[in-house]
Amino acid sequence: MHTSKQVFEPISRHSFQDESLLKLALTHSSCDRPEGDNQRLEFLGDAVLDLVIAETLYHKFPQANEGALDRCRASLVNGKSLARIARKHHLGKYLEVGEAHRQHHADPSHAMLEDALEALIGAVFLDGGLECARQTIQHLFGEPINAIEVSAGSQNPKGQLQEWSQKHYHGVVPEYRELPAEGPDHDRHYSAAVFLAGKELGRGTGSSKKAAEANAAHVALKALE
Repeated sequence: MHTSKQVFEPISRHSFQDESLLKLALTHSSCDRPEGDNQRLEFLGDAVLDLVIAETLYHKFPQANEGALDRCRASLVNGKSLARIARKHHLGKYLEVGEAHRQHHADPSHAMLEDALEALIGAVFLDGGLECARQTIQHLFGEPINAIEVSAGSQNPKGQLQEWSQKHYHGVVPEYRELPAEGPDHDRHYSAAVFLAGKELGRGTGSSKKAAEANAAHVALKALE
């Protein structure tokens, strides 16, 4: 009895039953092959990504309204964010591109990487179903999802700073780092620093880690003004 061999794809961390779906996801339209390219899979993957991210944010922020959730989702799935994740996982080196196109463009464009990443998600969904696609998305988007904060206007400096960074730093999410705490256990003072694209923007202290991060964001906003 013949059994098909599963193919493990390291970027998605999915073992493909149908290897042709993986090949199709990594085939750019410039290849002009009879079996097609990744555009249809990109269309499907875009919808699956939107659904999983929306579901994740819905559970992560139970008090957030529709507008706040929509802004969070947009910051996670915008083109620059997708291209950054694709580059981080070196997706470009696996993307098959037509020779004529490669002669004029040695490296894949942002748009090509965005499409390939969504096509890969679409291929995982067709091959393994929604749960497999969810696991792939959680793997790829885990860090930015963990870092994201809901904006609640002037009462939430972390949200304000995130909105600023999305506008001026192409969707890059601020990173908060804990600094050594001071004081006895019953009266601890926590400290945190906030970084954007590797550059420190401000430091803050507070009676909790969350308060320290909020104060660091407030200092950063003042500096940016």
